[in-house]
Amino acid sequence: MDEHNYHDDCFLCKHPILRHTLIGILVFLGAFAAFYVVTDWHFKRMLDPAVQMRKVEKMMMRDQHRMDKMIRREAMKDYHLQKQAESFMRVEKNPDNYKIIIDLRPFDNDEKNVEVTANGNVLTVTAAGETKKHGHEMITRVSQNLMFDENIDLSKITKIREGNDYIIFVPVE
Repeated sequence: MDEHNYHDDCFLCKHPILRHTLIGILVFLGAFAAFYVVTDWHFKRMLDPAVQMRKVEKMMMRDQHRMDKMIRREAMKDYHLQKQAESFMRVEKNPDNYKIIIDLRPFDNDEKNVEVTANGNVLTVTAAGETKKHGHEMITRVSQNLMFDENIDLSKITKIREGNDYIIFVPVE
């Protein structure tokens, strides 16, 4: 019975509006305090120099990895292009002449796309062609300088076409 009297004398029990208002204020203050503490921790961590240095180091390592990957990709592209260029042109030496064989398929299968110029004892062979792959146009251009001995007369070169090959003969004197 004592307990029952205790609840009957409760001030907040008789004023429910005040009780709900105080509970709302306490919930608001608790939520505000929790938000303030979490925000304070976050800003302290965000402004900590050690954390910032780790973030910067991580960003720099990621950028370095991307740069290394890009350089490797470009180097492999150059390597494959060089290997491809070697497959376009090849030189064979016979006792009486040099034979320069050019595969015309990458150059629109037209010998007009191959230009041969001589300057002193240097023969320059330039070939260009256009291909379309997957909706993109690619221009293939290969230029190779060949240096010969003094016993070669580049004014006496002859050119013929055999199938897909364009053959340049450079006579040896």
